[in-house]
Amino acid sequence: MNSLNSASTLETHLETQTVIYPTLQYLVRFLPWDGKRVFDHLREECKHNPFIVENSDFHNSEALLDDIKPNWYSPIAQELSLSEHLFGQISALSIPSIQREALTYLTQWLSNSGYLEETPEIWADGSIWSAKELEAVVPLLQSLDPPGIGTRSLQECLLTQLKDQPESLTYLLVKNYLEDIANCVGNSSESKQNCQVLLQKLNQNINVDIEKITDAIHEIQELEPRPARNFGRSDAPIVTPDLKIKLIAGSWQVSLAYEVKQRFCLNSEAIKLLQESPKSRRDTQQLEALLQKARNLLTALQQWQENLLKVGKFLVERQQAFLQSRDKLDLVSTPQQLIAQSVGLSNSTVSRIVRGRHILVCNQHSRIIPLHSLCVPVGVGGRTSQQIQQMLIQLIAEESPANPYTDEQLAQLLKIRFCLPITRRTVTKYRKIAAIKSSHHRKLTDKKMGSKSRKQGSLLKYQS
Repeated sequence: MNSLNSASTLETHLETQTVIYPTLQYLVRFLPWDGKRVFDHLREECKHNPFIVENSDFHNSEALLDDIKPNWYSPIAQELSLSEHLFGQISALSIPSIQREALTYLTQWLSNSGYLEETPEIWADGSIWSAKELEAVVPLLQSLDPPGIGTRSLQECLLTQLKDQPESLTYLLVKNYLEDIANCVGNSSESKQNCQVLLQKLNQNINVDIEKITDAIHEIQELEPRPARNFGRSDAPIVTPDLKIKLIAGSWQVSLAYEVKQRFCLNSEAIKLLQESPKSRRDTQQLEALLQKARNLLTALQQWQENLLKVGKFLVERQQAFLQSRDKLDLVSTPQQLIAQSVGLSNSTVSRIVRGRHILVCNQHSRIIPLHSLCVPVGVGGRTSQQIQQMLIQLIAEESPANPYTDEQLAQLLKIRFCLPITRRTVTKYRKIAAIKSSHHRKLTDKKMGSKSRKQGSLLKYQS
């Protein structure tokens, strides 16, 4: 009797394995992919598997306006680099040499896509210019070719390209309804409904119709969202975010950028034909195998989206302060092991999910951030590396130039003032990461500055 029970248990176990294992296999394959790659894989599968079809509502896939270009859009990179292209124009400007130098320096802060992504304070750090001086030459940079270069958000980039038609509907849509436009792209029923909602909003102030809105959206899609894309030896990469977040009532709400699962389903007609049509055993087995594969794929797809959403929600909830302030000091230590324990996934699964993925932050200045940037490893005392470096900078700013703090003294001050248990060796490590010189070199620098000041004073006295 016991042997029969054991055999039954083993048989059940083996049957379960044959059903679950392929699903896990597909899930592991999907985990590191972005939504567009998964979508393309499922669409290709539809060509060879009659039991999985694309939903008719999603035949024209809805694109995120700011980050996806059509598959055929692959511009050839020019031989001239962006820097060379800009320097030629800067040298021809009729501006003071100090402004020309500041403008040339500012081009170093352009991203591969042509955006200025940091703050004026960061641009000025370590340079001979102040944040205000560099901020003053930004309009000059934005006046150069290609249109949209030197802007700091998608909205500013598009508005710069439309500056010659400030009274147009296209300009108005970009300025006030950019997020609404993204929801109107495509021919699905949801897109059409979103267009009607946008039409109602617009008709409160101006008289337009759907056709005019559609034409304006087409015009916006012809603009370049990545001004530096065509320069350099390789195209600027197109990032396809998998998640999007929006600030609602003071809290960030997370959703999938687009749900691939809703775009594909089982073909009910094919399943019905399989059940009703008399076929040979061999043909039936092949068709049943394809049906099971379709089910496994859709199950894996559902799990892939659920896992991605779990991790995204946890990270966004934990990093709410940073997402609002954009200050790295507000990042909370969030190692991948903590994420895995909190959402009930393995460390390897979390690692695959956060690697190479991005979040679209939908607010006044839409931006895209890597998901892994929210996974901050634990430093000393639960503080992040940036926070410890900032504490050191604060303490050193308060020290006496003639008698700077040693690393041992800094360790003691961190314990007393910030309740941070830290060793001298660890202080040295973070001091070097922050590019802060040792106490000996800081003292020598102060002596040299003092000597230079005394010489200048003597010279002034002599001249007078």
